[in-house]
Amino acid sequence: MAAGVATWLPFARAAAVGWLPLAKKTMPKPPVDNSSRSDEILFVNVSGVRFQTWKNTLDRYPDTLLGSSEKEFFYNEDLQEYFFDRDPEMFRHILNFYRTGKLHYPRLECVQAFD
Repeated sequence: MAAGVATWLPFARAAAVGWLPLAKKTMPKPPVDNSSRSDEILFVNVSGVRFQTWKNTLDRYPDTLLGSSEKEFFYNEDLQEYFFDRDPEMFRHILNFYRTGKLHYPRLECVQAFD
């Protein structure tokens, strides 16, 4: 935390005493990404807990429920989300698997709960 404070503290002190910045010109605007993104965000509601992820993250595993077109059976058009009646705490680990490719589960959970 001290390193974070140390970075902005000199600027706060300078502003307090009325010092002017050294640069004469204003900062340039950040670059704008005009390219349209081909991916979309999907919302997954697992027993009332909403998760969001990129569609291409799930598409990496086409042989799974979330990676295949089978998930469309669970789509709620009114809420524009997928709904699953499962344990949301366990789903966090499943979603992490889709993101990283590695399955980690807590030691206190039953391995068969992933079935």
